[in-house]
Amino acid sequence: MEKIQAQPGEAHSTGDNDQMEPSGMETSIPGIIAIIGELPPGAIVYEQGLAELFSRHPTSIKRAVQRGELPPPVRMFGTNAWTAGALVQHIEKRLGEAASRQEKFNTKIRQLSP
Repeated sequence: MEKIQAQPGEAHSTGDNDQMEPSGMETSIPGIIAIIGELPPGAIVYEQGLAELFSRHPTSIKRAVQRGELPPPVRMFGTNAWTAGALVQHIEKRLGEAASRQEKFNTKIRQLSP
């Protein structure tokens, strides 16, 4: 996978769970994947690329779609594909829904508490 070069003062994920420090030295920071947000919204992301980005098998990507964790793909050239923008929008929507559910739960707890 191509490495993203950080500009001075910026930190970027390489997609391999590495992050560039401002000095240009790579460090491993598990769980940070910034590359999907750095892609242009219209960039095409194929299933294999998404699997590599998340360090998962392509079958896991298919299962994530079935569970609603990822948006449904479109078929392009015989393989599943998404745009980077569709992936980011889907994740942001799910995060907003989770925050809303949590706020409703917190409100209910406050109402029931003495």
